Amino acid sequence: MNARAVWVALPLLVAILTVPHRAASADPPPPGCDSGSWTAGTTDLCGGAVVYRDYVYDDYGANTGLLASSTSIGGSVTPTGDQRYPTGEEDTADLRQLRLAVQGGRLQVTFTLNALYDTGSTTGVVAIDTDANPNTGGGTWPSAHVSSSGWDVAGVFNAATPGVTVDTSANTISGSMPLPAGTSWRIQAVTAQADGTVMNVAFRGTSSESGPWFENRQAADLQAGDVSEFGFSVTVSDLTSGVTRLESVPPGLHERVYESSYAVGSGEGMTYQGVPATPNGPLLGPTYHFLGRYQPYAVYVPSTAGPHGLQLVLHGFGGSIDDLLSQAGFRQQFGDNLDRILVAPLGRGPVGWYVGASERDVMDAFDDAEASYPVDRSHEIISGYSMGGYGVYRIAELYPDRFAGFLDWVGYTDCLNGTPLVGVCPIFAGDNPLDYVANLRWVPGGMLYAGADEIVLVTTAAAVQQAFAATGYVYQWWLHPVAEHATLSLLDNWQKEAAYSTSFARVSDPPRVTYRYDPSEDAPQYGLVHDGAYWVSGVQAAQSGFADVDLTTQGCGGSLPVTAGNSGAGLDPVPWTSTGAAVTGTTPLPTARRLTGTLGNVAALTVDAAASCLGGGPLAYDITTTGSAVLHVSDGRTIQLVGAGAHTGTS
Repeated sequence: MNARAVWVALPLLVAILTVPHRAASADPPPPGCDSGSWTAGTTDLCGGAVVYRDYVYDDYGANTGLLASSTSIGGSVTPTGDQRYPTGEEDTADLRQLRLAVQGGRLQVTFTLNALYDTGSTTGVVAIDTDANPNTGGGTWPSAHVSSSGWDVAGVFNAATPGVTVDTSANTISGSMPLPAGTSWRIQAVTAQADGTVMNVAFRGTSSESGPWFENRQAADLQAGDVSEFGFSVTVSDLTSGVTRLESVPPGLHERVYESSYAVGSGEGMTYQGVPATPNGPLLGPTYHFLGRYQPYAVYVPSTAGPHGLQLVLHGFGGSIDDLLSQAGFRQQFGDNLDRILVAPLGRGPVGWYVGASERDVMDAFDDAEASYPVDRSHEIISGYSMGGYGVYRIAELYPDRFAGFLDWVGYTDCLNGTPLVGVCPIFAGDNPLDYVANLRWVPGGMLYAGADEIVLVTTAAAVQQAFAATGYVYQWWLHPVAEHATLSLLDNWQKEAAYSTSFARVSDPPRVTYRYDPSEDAPQYGLVHDGAYWVSGVQAAQSGFADVDLTTQGCGGSLPVTAGNSGAGLDPVPWTSTGAAVTGTTPLPTARRLTGTLGNVAALTVDAAASCLGGGPLAYDITTTGSAVLHVSDGRTIQLVGAGAHTGTS
């Protein structure tokens, strides 16, 4: 027998005599069973099959303490495990799903990996305790440098095992093993490199893991060489009778995984070096390290029944999905106290800057969380720290109709904002969030800066405050003179901004839409086009540069807010002063089928007749333009505005 084709088992005849078996039910599993997005670490019974769906990008093996610097990703966040793949084989033992089913008198096993390039690179091993006695059997596993207690039979699945199929296009390793004895089993499994170095352990549960890539306990157990704590117990009759039973996931901190419609670079796995975004900016520009379609985000679910508010949480430069959600104060003050689901996207890696594929990941994680949890969409906000603060400005400005408000800690804009050299070091040339502040008319925000910040200089903080003060919008800006860049995070005290954010409520179809569009911000290769908001869409720029829309409908009546400035001071968590603006009253709008405003460098746009209440009769307009423009109304009317200047009429 081939040494790598090891089967440690009781005789097949005994298995057949002691375990009734038949093919698992052919009925399709219900929605959410073996399909769609999932909470990492869950094990379900799906039509008689055991289906374990793992964490992704958690395949860093043991924490030996020797190679931490060499396993950092993008030169920044470092996994707890520090085993390394050969060049070109990264992520090829990253277990995504393990499926086991009783079929044809054998146990059918399929390992699905996040990436698989070479048929001989990866081994999967299954070990089963057949007598529910941890004191019998056990020991070192075949073809894997690991041990556990209690197992009685094991199967090795790799290209050298007779009957095993390795499909590098489907990223699967499939085969079967003799049907184990017993009426109940405890199943364990690992995936390893070809030399037996175990990189990933199955059946780790939904709540046991922590760390930047949710692999701290795995790394510790692999270093100890014993994975006994990780396993799944099942009654064999549940498999042979086709039972479906989904695992109940408790509240708390988890990783969730969704399938993206987009891939980056090779489209599989991850790379330590990263794939630069195109175009790439001059200052530590965007780089994507996690390339495949299956992408993780961290989620914290409060224990209340819901529906909940939702808060996006964007990590800083060099960070990961657990950065802020790992902090007890953050979870308590925003999640539990304010009854919000906290969603922290990866952004395709630690330095994605939330542009292109990184932006796509944020919006996809946002959509998946909305679809997966009971969410009150009128109370969804976006927040982030440092680079994540840059992402907050950018995404809130590009999607203002999605958010009730925002919170931004030491958010980067342009490194020389507030100085004569502004524009020298944006992420992309000309990409400065302060250029798009006007888009936040209906999205109030709280911004916190540090006077001694060595990264986001106080000149940037002052420039942010001045840009918001010039709008007359609702905002609050705090400056902490003695704090530096990491102080606010380290102190884990978010009380004043949490309290401020309780008043946020999303505005739908407001009477006035102010929106700046620049096609250079789009990434159509990732399905990202930002050409409108609220009841304005399809904005086309007449020439390169900004296209500016500022239109008010009187069709729905309503009112516009009146604001006045304010200021304050306090001590939490360190001394601060603040300035801002709040609503002090309203100016009512007469109800009339009338559209007024200005268009700058706009060639065309579309107005939603229903959302703006401008359908169903003659439409009066009074619009000033910088050139000719075509205004389409969604009910089929077209208004031609010829030449620059004021245009009035009725359509």
